Amino acid sequence: MMRSTRRNKNILRIIYFSVLINHIKTHGLIWLIKKIFSRCLKELAWILLLPISIPLHLLRFRRLLFRVEHIGHLAAEFDTYIKAKHLGLLPKKRYFYFVLAPKKKVANMHLLNYWRSQVPIITNFIACAFLNIVTKHFFMRYDVSNYISGFFGTQDIYRINNMWDNRPPLLVLSDADKNGCKNLLETIGISAEEWFVCLHVRESGFLPHNEFIQSHRNASIGNITTAIQEIVSRGGKVVRMGDKSMTPLPFMRGVIDYAHHALKSERMDVVLCAKAKFFLGCTSGLSFVSMVFGVPIAQANMIPVAALSVTRQDMSIPKLLWSELENRYLSFNEILSSPVGDFYFTQQYTKSAIRVEENSPEDIYELTVEMLDRLEGKFIESDEDKKFHEKYLSFFKPGHYSYGATSKVCIAFLRRHQHLFDMTDK
Repeated sequence: MMRSTRRNKNILRIIYFSVLINHIKTHGLIWLIKKIFSRCLKELAWILLLPISIPLHLLRFRRLLFRVEHIGHLAAEFDTYIKAKHLGLLPKKRYFYFVLAPKKKVANMHLLNYWRSQVPIITNFIACAFLNIVTKHFFMRYDVSNYISGFFGTQDIYRINNMWDNRPPLLVLSDADKNGCKNLLETIGISAEEWFVCLHVRESGFLPHNEFIQSHRNASIGNITTAIQEIVSRGGKVVRMGDKSMTPLPFMRGVIDYAHHALKSERMDVVLCAKAKFFLGCTSGLSFVSMVFGVPIAQANMIPVAALSVTRQDMSIPKLLWSELENRYLSFNEILSSPVGDFYFTQQYTKSAIRVEENSPEDIYELTVEMLDRLEGKFIESDEDKKFHEKYLSFFKPGHYSYGATSKVCIAFLRRHQHLFDMTDK
């Protein structure tokens, strides 16, 4: 355990150092000097404000360390915390929890407003700046990095959602959003009688400064075409989510490239995610917005391999890993019985001579078909299917990112790639 902890700390030091070097190359030494000067001022301010932070800490004020600047964290961390609270999993002592959410940094203010009735939220810039310094180290802090943000170890979002089981989702669309967006939905091409699927494929334009450590999470929108055609053939429509940095889609019947639509807004982002039949996504945070409204999620191109979807109604398939040294794909057992299963950074794959390979159009098509069939009550799982699924989940051990998850892995994907099972005990 100590050796593993030491190795993990070394990995983070290397990654943080590489991030620093990349920023210096991009912004120059002046940027570094400004950063050091700013950091020194904040540290000094923290020391000077200790006479305030220590008494408030003793009075049990605690800042929930949510990352409100990212949409996935804004959805999943609030959701996980509130579920933990309802389940009685928070400390027994009475604490006064609050969240700092300066307006200019919040990924989606409309979604944040849905949480206001359940968690005290501070948005005033001056108050946030002051409290951010006061809570910078040690005092008045409640760490939630084990919900979804941990680079290593099993994340609590799985345990807490398993305990939540079949209880209803925390969020439902307000009447104001249902009625206020009805005409907007019709304007973008969705009538009240039609169902639709939200689609999101992570690309490089959203967080370009993070690309050199996270580029392995990206995927190609072109591999989704056959899945889109299946949804449309069944009478649904596809709403492509994202932002203007996404690759524009060519015209396709039944497809709305909402990412580039003039009516795109934070409110519509939330409404679309909440009203979708299901969310077809990947390893990106936007799918969590659908999750907190109880919408099923089908995730392709999951990476790290040890990451699965969260709830019982969700499904996923992982990316495949090709070993340049072995000149072959790594088996699921090889991946999940080694640190490779939890590789979180692009450099880890590069250093290990591993190529991260996207799911094929066939894989994503079959994921979509199975999700639609399950939702329509048409999917029949054979005993052999169950055996494949149980075998795959048996590779997950305590400490894996999603150990204990109750979500499904696409059966057709497991069948297609059964050669990557170590099925010696079949």
